[in-house]
Amino acid sequence: MEIVEGKRIFNGIVIGKPYIDNKKNIEIKCYDISEDEIEDEIDRLKTAVEAAKLEIKHLKESLKGRIKKEELQILVVHKMLLEDPQFMSDIKKAVKLEKKNVEYIVRKVADKYIIMFESLYDPIYKQRALDIKDISERIIYNLVFLSSTYKELEGKILIGKELFPSELLKIYYSGIKLGGIILEYAGETSHTAILAKAMEIPTIMGVKNLFEVNWGELLILDTVSEEPRIINDPDEKTLKIYEEKAKKFKKATEEIEKSINLPSVTLDKEEIDLYINLGGRLDITEINKKNPQGIGLLRTELIYMDNDEFPSEEKQMKLYEKIAEDFGKKKPIIIRTLDIGADKNLPYYAMEPEENPSLGCRGIRFTLSNRDIFKTQLKAILRASIENEIKIMYPMVTTVKEIRESKKLLIQCKEELKEEGIAYREEIEVGIMIEVPSVVLLAETFAKEVDFFSIGTNDLTQYILATDRFSEAVHDIYNSLDPAVLKAVDIVAQAGKKFNKKVSVCGEMAGDEIGALALMSLGIKNLSMIPSSIPKIRNLVRKIEFKKLGQLREKILESLSPKEVKEILEEYLKNL
Repeated sequence: MEIVEGKRIFNGIVIGKPYIDNKKNIEIKCYDISEDEIEDEIDRLKTAVEAAKLEIKHLKESLKGRIKKEELQILVVHKMLLEDPQFMSDIKKAVKLEKKNVEYIVRKVADKYIIMFESLYDPIYKQRALDIKDISERIIYNLVFLSSTYKELEGKILIGKELFPSELLKIYYSGIKLGGIILEYAGETSHTAILAKAMEIPTIMGVKNLFEVNWGELLILDTVSEEPRIINDPDEKTLKIYEEKAKKFKKATEEIEKSINLPSVTLDKEEIDLYINLGGRLDITEINKKNPQGIGLLRTELIYMDNDEFPSEEKQMKLYEKIAEDFGKKKPIIIRTLDIGADKNLPYYAMEPEENPSLGCRGIRFTLSNRDIFKTQLKAILRASIENEIKIMYPMVTTVKEIRESKKLLIQCKEELKEEGIAYREEIEVGIMIEVPSVVLLAETFAKEVDFFSIGTNDLTQYILATDRFSEAVHDIYNSLDPAVLKAVDIVAQAGKKFNKKVSVCGEMAGDEIGALALMSLGIKNLSMIPSSIPKIRNLVRKIEFKKLGQLREKILESLSPKEVKEILEEYLKNL
């Protein structure tokens, strides 16, 4: 028996078999197929090629601004090869002629091209041989993984170095239910971590030297204990203890779910509004089961990413109206305007390379620099808001000038719609994301300019502590419970109270029990989170006394470390 430690991402106790996701050394079996199976094999090829294109797109987007533009050309070449009609035609013809499985044929055809190019003297052709090897292995991996591995993952604990968000989504949309996830990569605010929480998959990240562990046939994944752990190859005594723990955890989870339709009100009758952060597909049935009070953050960049060009005013308007209709017209929806830059890029728009894109042209800086794109979105929101409780929110605001420029632009949009005879909402609330220290320091000034604040604790933590939230090297420093971050939140909360402006939090912190307690102790009554976090936070709200929790404010703000803050709040939580 061996204990392996890591960083908790989503709570749960799982007893299950491991699946080691080592993408190297893909073994290919050659087998005969019948005439009737030929089209199925070609369909598998198409699916694997499309998946490879998506992976290249994701990789290209994630590398923009980090490496030179010329060096990204290799990915353009790979995408061109995936779309090369001759290469694909040769594979399809060989499948039909030889009646063999497609992964075997892909390697055979690729080997033919590789040998041909390697025999040529020109180094450009030798490089082309490497390119073909790269993309053929990518296709083969997708063929093997998509066809067989997904089924093998059912109920198992996936162990891997890292897991791309696109891979996790593919597993999820294939109807496969993972038992748990164990990763070497340690990005607790990464898109993969956020997805794992949204999908409610018990997950541990930041496991060091993961492939040096001699994984047994059975694991216990425990992210509920104070020190999250993986118990590798547990003995009978430990297994029985954890079987009982798993039953208790399941029962406690079921009890939490029972409070799903109860109001989010504290013992001393304070209402705490619980909203959801939303991006990508809207599964309204699943979301409404959580009974949120609104959408506190609609990430529109995902709408842009799903297009081959900037979506038109008409298309955006219909999308926003559909979301409002499905979600419930009377529920408030806060639409965040386009927030690209840093780790988020569009496949059809080339951002200028920057040394540090996290501090570069992103959020409102981008939209104010590209006013036609900004105006198209603002008009779509104004039109979609006529019968819906929609509000506008600007991301990455740094200066008062940006707000005033945005106000002028919004007025201009209204005037243009009026001239065109198109109906729109005249009075609409406008707020800002608070992610930058400059806005915290001028919170009272900004409170006079806008209708509401929404604190993005992910980026605010990053900028206050000067730590890249995606960096493994400094992930121990990155902590939203740091007293400096909490003091920043408190400054904003006090400014909101003074000027009667609503203050909400839409960072990952809001969906964590300890994080939510910290925020409520500072007077925050509006929390927005991933849908899966709503039940546990509602259950927590119904157990606390708001005024009593508020008595911890001074103690928390006087703390010297995240550890001290956590200990104070854990003690409070134990006594509930």
